[in-house]
Amino acid sequence: VTSYHHQHNHHHHNINITNNTKNSKRWLSSKYASVDHSTAYQTSMSSSHGTQLQLALEEGKGKDDAPFDPFSQFLDQMGSTENANADGYQQHGEFEVEEEHIEEAEFEEIAATDAADGDAEKDEAQHEEEILDVDEDGEESEDDEDDEGPVYTTTGALHRPKSEKIALAAGYPAGGQFAVIHLAGRQHKVTQDDLLVVNKLKPVAHWCVGSTHTIKGDNVLLMGNQKKTLVGLPGVKGAEVDVMVEEITRDKTLIIFKKRRRKNSRRKNGFRRQVTFLRVLDVRMPKGEEAGDGGDDNVEEDVRAAA
Repeated sequence: VTSYHHQHNHHHHNINITNNTKNSKRWLSSKYASVDHSTAYQTSMSSSHGTQLQLALEEGKGKDDAPFDPFSQFLDQMGSTENANADGYQQHGEFEVEEEHIEEAEFEEIAATDAADGDAEKDEAQHEEEILDVDEDGEESEDDEDDEGPVYTTTGALHRPKSEKIALAAGYPAGGQFAVIHLAGRQHKVTQDDLLVVNKLKPVAHWCVGSTHTIKGDNVLLMGNQKKTLVGLPGVKGAEVDVMVEEITRDKTLIIFKKRRRKNSRRKNGFRRQVTFLRVLDVRMPKGEEAGDGGDDNVEEDVRAAA
């Protein structure tokens, strides 16, 4: 009898274990947990908090304008007066016209020589343009493409105008969307145009300078914007973060100093770790979630328009 009850209880125990594993598998099979907080965001923006953010935006207005010059309206007049006095053409408001002494024949000769010179210059300019088109067409197009891209400072940060910096420092939201990624054993919160400094990624043949990589799957742990937040289970399926390797170098020197008191023992060493610089090119949400975004994604454009 005891063996029968023991086997019967063991059978029920196995059934409970299988049910628990099935429930856990169902939970883990989910892509991510989506938290929609668009209503709360709109309510907050329509309250005093939104008014405070608008005041922060006003802090940057007019900071990009050139400094006021009280004499700027007189520059044209002063320049024309100086030129007239220097040439001797203006005396007490009256101009001395010397062109009356030039005969009509002289005018015709001057016009003919000017026309001939102009034609020769046009021919030379056309010839130079043809040479540029044949030899340097590719280089010129590359320069034009480079001018359209974002501009970065010497520190690697995105160049922002003074008005935008002041508005952001006063508390105005930067907008856009962010992601929390797992890379090289650490977690990083990133957004577009960020610069990541991580431990040297290996193999170097794969993470070479100039190569682009897409971080996806379980390595994207969290994503969010003004409207919603996506929590990965454990990763946000369908989310992608594009990065580019900009540089492989060594970090600044770290001084390691050790001293043993009363032992006449001291040691000073320097250490420089090898690092990889990664530029975040794009942060993309899953396809089903991109359609629900809107409204407040153009925050940087609002800052520039207000400036």
